Amino acid sequence: MLPKIDVPLYEITLPLLKKKVKIRPFLVKEEKILLMAMESEDEKSILLAIKQIVTNCCVENINVDDLPILDLEYMFLQLRARSIGEIIDLQYKCNNDVKDDEGNEKKCNNIIKLSFNALEVEPEENENHSQKIQLTPKLGVMMKYPDFKIMEKMDTQSETEAIQKMVTNCIDYIYDEETLYYAKDASETELIDFVDSLTRDQFQKIQDFFETIPKMKKTLNFKCNKCEYQEEVVLEGVQSFFV
Repeated sequence: MLPKIDVPLYEITLPLLKKKVKIRPFLVKEEKILLMAMESEDEKSILLAIKQIVTNCCVENINVDDLPILDLEYMFLQLRARSIGEIIDLQYKCNNDVKDDEGNEKKCNNIIKLSFNALEVEPEENENHSQKIQLTPKLGVMMKYPDFKIMEKMDTQSETEAIQKMVTNCIDYIYDEETLYYAKDASETELIDFVDSLTRDQFQKIQDFFETIPKMKKTLNFKCNKCEYQEEVVLEGVQSFFV
């Protein structure tokens, strides 16, 4: 029997669940999954690859399908840093409008090299974000974060259907002055009817919950060494860091 190679373990804290988990770096088999997803340039394939890699590299018993998307993205970025390297190198094409020798406008198109430390990327939080949403003085909802299962359901639906599905699937419970009404105990039809009965302002409060969820975000500033144009590049979402 061939010997097994020991791999280091790292402990990280998931930003939304506030739970500590242990992870191991990528092995060759995970890097193959990563490379295949990168080559496909397909968003769904990338998300499935992230799910598979996180499942393989988390040494604790965690159902990745139940992880909030942000926690999944955070864990993947930590894995990427521990496995491939902390420094991520990017190339960006300068989009500044410049004039050629004849005075015609064109894009600069100079390639600028950028880099940043993946371990320094933390979720950007919004102080106005809350899972608890007061709809009336007596009634409100407690929301839960979108997870992988919910994101998969959104794949083949229209935008309107997707928004409604996202909202109904992310209601944890509805409350009034006396009772908690858990979504898991209600039918899908009942939840849809509840959402349809909201006023525009009430529904906007729920939409604000999704719009203010913390995001993996990194802002890079650069100055083009050709046209000297200064620009800010914002990387947001795990696909931006999928290099």
